[in-house]
Amino acid sequence: MADSVAYGKRLVKGSTIVFTAFVLSGFIGLLLRMFLARSLTVAEYGLFYAVFVLISFFELFRGLGFDTALVKYIPEFVVKRQFSKIKSSIDLVLLLRIGIGFLIMSVFFIFPGQISSAVFKTTAAVPLLLILGIWFILMGFSTLTNTFRGFQNMPVYASLKFLDNFLVFFLALLMVGYLGLGVVGAAYAYLFTAFVIAVLGFFALRWKYPKIFRRPQMTRSLVKKLSAFAFPVFLTSVVGLVIGYMDTLMLTMFRSLQEVGYYQTARPMSDMLFSVAGSVLIVFFPMVSELWAKHEKKLLKNMVRFLMKFSFILAIPVVLIFVAFPETIIRIFFGADYVAGAVALQILSVMTIFHLMTGILNSTLAGIGKPAVTTAITSVMAVFNFIFNLVLIPVYGIVGAAFTSLASYMVGTVLLFYYTRKFVGFSFPAAPFAKSMAGGILTLLFIFGLKSLLALPPVYMVAVIGILSFAFYASWALATKAVTRDDLNLIARIVPVPNRIMKVIIKLARH
Repeated sequence: MADSVAYGKRLVKGSTIVFTAFVLSGFIGLLLRMFLARSLTVAEYGLFYAVFVLISFFELFRGLGFDTALVKYIPEFVVKRQFSKIKSSIDLVLLLRIGIGFLIMSVFFIFPGQISSAVFKTTAAVPLLLILGIWFILMGFSTLTNTFRGFQNMPVYASLKFLDNFLVFFLALLMVGYLGLGVVGAAYAYLFTAFVIAVLGFFALRWKYPKIFRRPQMTRSLVKKLSAFAFPVFLTSVVGLVIGYMDTLMLTMFRSLQEVGYYQTARPMSDMLFSVAGSVLIVFFPMVSELWAKHEKKLLKNMVRFLMKFSFILAIPVVLIFVAFPETIIRIFFGADYVAGAVALQILSVMTIFHLMTGILNSTLAGIGKPAVTTAITSVMAVFNFIFNLVLIPVYGIVGAAFTSLASYMVGTVLLFYYTRKFVGFSFPAAPFAKSMAGGILTLLFIFGLKSLLALPPVYMVAVIGILSFAFYASWALATKAVTRDDLNLIARIVPVPNRIMKVIIKLARH
């Protein structure tokens, strides 16, 4: 139990830091989308994010999975005091990311007009392709930020991530709102932010870890060690990118830029839900590697089961609010012009639950050294995603894209669970899942009942019903013992909850 509590506290502490930064970053990201949606036309907004997605699509083609390998092996090098290997690894990753990034973007620099006309059906995308192309190259230095994750220095890692989002928003206000540069101003905001974060990342790394700034020793064995882990991760990331961006790219090709704009209000809302809930995965991945290396298989499988169970239970009430109030949420954040994305938001919100499950299981398999398995499963998901997008998007547009994403992650969850259980041996929390799903359905009916009875302004309606529905769902979880007394006792030892509050909750769980 002591080990469980110790690892639990580490997980909670690191996750809380990342969670806080991601919540703030997610909120600022939403403010940015709201500002751009209200400052640009629907077509301009759609054009900017269509170009942004196209450029971002090539992100993982230049890292080759070495960033993830860096996170995995930095702790090992620190323990062995092999500081020169850390510097060599960082140099190798930077060289790869910047060099390959320049090669990829050179195509955009040479043929901007042809790409703009062929893909976006307008020449207005040319300046965006050029500016965001330079931004893409500078983003190679994001390796410096990711290095702090390898050192498990979550405060610095989270701070740089937050500052990245804040600077983009601030500069967008300046360039789009004050200077009136339109979509070009939004692109410049990303470009200048990438430069600032690269400089800050370098000086922060030199300040916090001066020992690693020694003469690098690039050896064949080091490159081989990193490559053996990096390439399967790279393949997983590449095919995963298909799932993440193929819907927007196919909407751009088969539908209108207006629909891309609608979808880019629904998709970031669901992504925000995942990034907030998935902040725990940032800390969980290196912890899995540590537990597996120590042969703590029993502790690992208990942690995986516990994390899956409570991630599922806690995600449901949040998702239900998005399912019940999609139009209201879109109006609040983006304006009435974008309510056409409401159905897509409902579907993508449900997808978030399965996205989170795949994230936990993926981190587990990668952490125990099975990246090839995750590659195979993600490939199945990507093929499924591509085929169904190709069939559904031309006919059903953003609804077809959203449904395909949901179905892809459902398939991935089933496959990943099978192989995680095979290698780790944890048991699926079937009873808590079933009780939580039943509680979710009843809570949704409860929400719709309240909507028909209450006559409140939209914002107050969401707030009041959100509080009441959460209380209803929590009561169900305790009454049906989806959350048990033992669970609460463990949480009380891990999470710094006031004793009086925890005593009341545990008392309720007895009845």
